[in-house]
Amino acid sequence: MSGLRVVVIGAGAHIFPSHQRGLRAIGAEIVGVQDIDLGRARPVADELGCPLREDIAQLLQTPADLAVIVTPHPVHAEHATACLRAGLHVLVEKPIAVEVAEADAMLREAERCRRLLCVAFQQRTRSEVQEARRLIQLGFLGDLQRADLLATWPRRSSYFGTAPWRGTWRGEGGGVLINQGQHDLDLLCYLAGMPSRVVGSTRTRVHPIETEDTVAALVEWPRGAVGSIHLSTAEADEAERIELTGTAGRLRLLRGHLELFRNEVDFREYAASTDNPYAPPSTHRLAPVSGAGGVTRTCTAISSERSPVRVRRSRPATRQPSPSSLRTRSPTRRSRGPKSGCRSTAAHTATSSARSAPRVWPRDDARTKERTARWLRPSGS
Repeated sequence: MSGLRVVVIGAGAHIFPSHQRGLRAIGAEIVGVQDIDLGRARPVADELGCPLREDIAQLLQTPADLAVIVTPHPVHAEHATACLRAGLHVLVEKPIAVEVAEADAMLREAERCRRLLCVAFQQRTRSEVQEARRLIQLGFLGDLQRADLLATWPRRSSYFGTAPWRGTWRGEGGGVLINQGQHDLDLLCYLAGMPSRVVGSTRTRVHPIETEDTVAALVEWPRGAVGSIHLSTAEADEAERIELTGTAGRLRLLRGHLELFRNEVDFREYAASTDNPYAPPSTHRLAPVSGAGGVTRTCTAISSERSPVRVRRSRPATRQPSPSSLRTRSPTRRSRGPKSGCRSTAAHTATSSARSAPRVWPRDDARTKERTARWLRPSGS
């Protein structure tokens, strides 16, 4: 992957050093940078030894293969469109845009220009997230019943003064929903699928900003699962917690940690049984999974020409997952993704969650139930 020529739009942004790590990991060459604040971008250009431009049109005259866009949200669509029309592939920092119509137009332009348009959602590459997704795709949850997201990003009010666009409708296009909470919302959809209905409310409770600092919502999925979302920059609580409950089991995803619980029988079978009506179903707690990732995992994967996320062909819904396939994997075990890297364009990002909604766990025959019971039996018993 070495030899990739890159131009950067908005090189003075606080997030750009994280992108630099990824570009170094693949041996890319930054051949030009741009920013309307030349004073902030000058040290970056001097460090890289490349030209600094104030005008994007001038920057796009530089021979290059990829444009990295780290400008404020409301201009993502304008800048991405200009880069695509100049013949460049585009990696845009999240969110893809402020308006859905802008994002749709960007997708159409990428298809018309036959170029890749990608969005930075590196949290997907965390090893515990990948393990959760693997288990869900194998039927670990059974039929999804509930999905809850809690994420807090505590900020001092002075944070919003670090850039004039922060916390403003014109400059940022929103608050915690469109900025910090993008990663959490993406992970919820990545694991549970795209919701069909959302009813929510926003508040500006603490910070002196125009946009929201707290969000609460009720969510519904196409197959009947329900859940909730709570995001805030005005609270100090768990950084991130995603809980998914299904008829066959449940999982709790924290940053760097995945907890797993497996029902002895599918809840629908328990509900239909004639035993003690007050006795709860038997549940087994499985070994937790420790994780790592984000920027570091992404850089390590792409520098080794591996996909930072597991790319998996869909299976027929009737295929029976074996108990051994549901065993949790060690977080140090390396994924064998395709050497060509992840094919995630923005169009793929927008639709993959809906395609990968959890399947119904198939009814086991007696032999499979016995194997499952032996696997779930606590060690030493």
